[in-house]
Amino acid sequence: MIIMKKLADVRAKIETIDHEIIRLIAKRTELAKDVLEAKKIVNMPINDEDRNQKVMERVANISTECGLDAGEVKNIFKILIKMSIERQHELSGEGNLP
Repeated sequence: MIIMKKLADVRAKIETIDHEIIRLIAKRTELAKDVLEAKKIVNMPINDEDRNQKVMERVANISTECGLDAGEVKNIFKILIKMSIERQHELSGEGNLP
């Protein structure tokens, strides 16, 4: 019984972290508007491959420092970058319309 209580407590902590991660993803995605506005001012394309590469290098380094699998963390950030690019396209009126 004590083991099940401990497991439930750990799972509750994981759920709290999951909620926090989702809130942070939402905040990150909301910043797409500011990024898009800045890119428009300097006439940059929405997809900035140089910046994407720098993000990937940064997260790989941080992942390694934290003892995480850098490749898997980079996969997560590929999705986050894709979400940001898609949001910028939506905001610019270039979204995936049917």
